[in-house]
Amino acid sequence: MGIIGSIRKHSWVAVTIVGVAILAFILGDLTKNRGGIPDVGVVNGETMTSQRFNELVTEMEDNYKMQQQTAQVPSEMEMQIREQVWQQFVDESLMEEQTAKLGLKVTPAEVNDMYTGSFIHPYVRQSFTDPSTGQFDLRQVNYWIENFNQLDTMRRMQWVELEKYVKRDREAQKYSTLIESGFYMPSAIAKKVAEYGSSVANVKVVALPFQSVSDEEVTVAEADYQNYYEQHKAEFRVPEEYRDIDFITFPVIPTQQDLADIEAQVNSVWEEFQTTPDDEIAFFVNAESDRPYDSSYVRSTNFKAPLDEQIAASTAGSLIAPVMVGNEWQMAKVLGAAMRPDSLRASVIYILNSNAGGQITRSNDQAKQLADSVLALVKGNKMSFEQAVEQYSDDPQKGDTKGDMNWQLDGGYGFLNEDIVNTPVGGCFLFEHPQGVGYFIVKVTEKTTPAKKYRVALVARQILPSSATDKAAHEAARRFAGQNRTAAEFTAAAQQENMQVRSARVNMMSNNISGVNNARSIVQWAYNEDTKIGAVADQVYSCDGMYVVVALKDVLKKGYATLDQVRPMIEQPVRLEKKGELLMARADEAVKAVNDIASIAVKLNVAVDTMDSVSFNDFYFGRYGMEPKVLSAIAANENGLVGPVKGASGVYMVQIDSKAPKAVDDAAVKARMEQGYRNKSRMLTQVLRDAAKITDQRNKFF
Repeated sequence: MGIIGSIRKHSWVAVTIVGVAILAFILGDLTKNRGGIPDVGVVNGETMTSQRFNELVTEMEDNYKMQQQTAQVPSEMEMQIREQVWQQFVDESLMEEQTAKLGLKVTPAEVNDMYTGSFIHPYVRQSFTDPSTGQFDLRQVNYWIENFNQLDTMRRMQWVELEKYVKRDREAQKYSTLIESGFYMPSAIAKKVAEYGSSVANVKVVALPFQSVSDEEVTVAEADYQNYYEQHKAEFRVPEEYRDIDFITFPVIPTQQDLADIEAQVNSVWEEFQTTPDDEIAFFVNAESDRPYDSSYVRSTNFKAPLDEQIAASTAGSLIAPVMVGNEWQMAKVLGAAMRPDSLRASVIYILNSNAGGQITRSNDQAKQLADSVLALVKGNKMSFEQAVEQYSDDPQKGDTKGDMNWQLDGGYGFLNEDIVNTPVGGCFLFEHPQGVGYFIVKVTEKTTPAKKYRVALVARQILPSSATDKAAHEAARRFAGQNRTAAEFTAAAQQENMQVRSARVNMMSNNISGVNNARSIVQWAYNEDTKIGAVADQVYSCDGMYVVVALKDVLKKGYATLDQVRPMIEQPVRLEKKGELLMARADEAVKAVNDIASIAVKLNVAVDTMDSVSFNDFYFGRYGMEPKVLSAIAANENGLVGPVKGASGVYMVQIDSKAPKAVDDAAVKARMEQGYRNKSRMLTQVLRDAAKITDQRNKFF
């Protein structure tokens, strides 16, 4: 059971990491639209059709639902799955193109070796390691391989996804290894780096921090911005297209009148609730509560304060008057109280009849006779329960589970739950399936220590704004959007009305913006071809309990941001550059006038700082922080005056008083530097993306 649980768990990991196969199913000419429906995107000529994209999304959603045992994929997960399918398509297309050019392949012999040979793939090892022993179980691998056609649909899917991932991962490893092997550090450079780090210096320092110059002392010209931008352009690379938006929210919050009306409704429900008979409670709760009726036994701590303490102090039949809990009014009736375990564990033998389908042909009477006989064998100690499972159970997974249904929370065993609760550990009972497909022989194997639990009929009423309040907020948002049709008017009006303007940077598939969930429609508007920079949306968007008015502030194209786009970011660095120039001039003048560090300090009216054991290998230059240029200057010079040097935080003059040798291994330095460059291979995907021609049209679909 542990191994199956492991691979089920791991299968979803593999799916979320690598998705499902993107390129193995190609129908016809993928370079054209089908029936007028645009393609989702193209990567270096490789097309993802809308049909194929939807198929892959559906496959991944089905896998998610099986793994999570749910009938519905959450909306947020839907977006993540769509994103995963697209990103996997891009990465696999680019990697397949590279491996094809180089002739890199994974042979069938290599695949077999990763499953049953000397080099077991880590994910195969993880999937087939028994958690109870920590040992890899090669027999289970061979069992899955030999009995693949007999496995159920879910496990076949798990195996196929794992096999795809293992093969792709080996291809990617081969490609990465080739790239890493191309990194080489020349011995001469490594030797020079080693020499720089082979000594420590005792120095005296005079520092002129940039902050010692006021903003008024420097003048920044347009040419200064342009020069800085050109020198640092690589820092402003935009990996994909973004939209910058400004928006104002109009929250829909209950008014005092709303609160009074809700309280009056709650009091009316409370009057009726007190006189409702127990046999009508479930109907009443489902009719009057914002939460469905739940008959489960739970601890009082499952409820929020103050309801938890009130329930804990109650007995069966007690009524609890309405109280405000978070954003709800809650009232309750305690229908029962009992000592019950939190978790249960049981094993089951399935004795099915022909109504169950498949190859089972026995009648219901025959199934009942067989079930009674097997139960008698087990209860009479003529056969162990495990042996009975192996010999008689119709469970197709009995070879893996041995009948064990694992731990379940109280209530988790459905129609079997109450009988399991009421049967002692080690006891067995017979249960007829309510749908008439046969019988269950159940053995209770474990229970947690019983705790006081309650069955509570809870009526909850959310505290929500009225339709009139909602309409007023919507009208206010519409009025603001209608009166301010440009981003400039939008900002000016917000300032005049003392409204907060919030900003967000989104990509094509963003689903949320700063502090606002489910804002997909806003992102689609921002990426619409007809939406121009400076425009305010005609539509007022309803998102996450508020109305939103939005303006498109800017568009950042893939490549490099423009000077105007980064100007606010570089304002301070450019000003620091000008301060540095001013301080360099002052320092040069002082150095020309005097030639020792003490006299320079006097002339500049600053103190001398003494620092011992300074090394090129140091990360920080003492209290001055990261100053690699200063450390390089010290390493490259012998005793004497060095500088001025313009660093990251100021201008420095350094007097080297002495240097002492420190042993450094040239080969170790060379190896460390080569490894540092090899680690850059993790950027391969982004490098390939930057060089690729990628057309992304997902915004037209989602």
